[in-house]
Amino acid sequence: MKILCRKTLSGHLCPIDDAGKEAVGRLPVDDLVQVEFRRPRNLGHHRKFFALINLIYMNQTRYKSPDDLLNAIKVYIGHSVPARLSNGTEVRIPKSISFANMDQTEFEAFWNRVVTCVCEQIIPNLNREDLERELLELVA
Repeated sequence: MKILCRKTLSGHLCPIDDAGKEAVGRLPVDDLVQVEFRRPRNLGHHRKFFALINLIYMNQTRYKSPDDLLNAIKVYIGHSVPARLSNGTEVRIPKSISFANMDQTEFEAFWNRVVTCVCEQIIPNLNREDLERELLELVA
């Protein structure tokens, strides 16, 4: 069963809804449970990311689609896996950034690598704060 919890100031994880409270309440005292920590993805952050991709795409001529640009960025920042073609050539296959494959913590690290790439390689000398401000205006 999956439940959402919030960390309290005292350092405890507490269920945030009735279903979660009920599930935890059914556990016997001193019962062991395995917990997997995953921060659910922030939809606003996801939208901001795709606003960035679309902004770059609209201001370039190299890539034929936003998806082509996204895949190139994924490969450039190392969010990819190697594959060897039948002729021996090694290529990189972009990895997924779907909600199922990447939680918010992983997405934040990915986001930071992408913004660094944009500010240093794609649009050299672009100020990170200016970029963030413009993206927030786009998704507001």
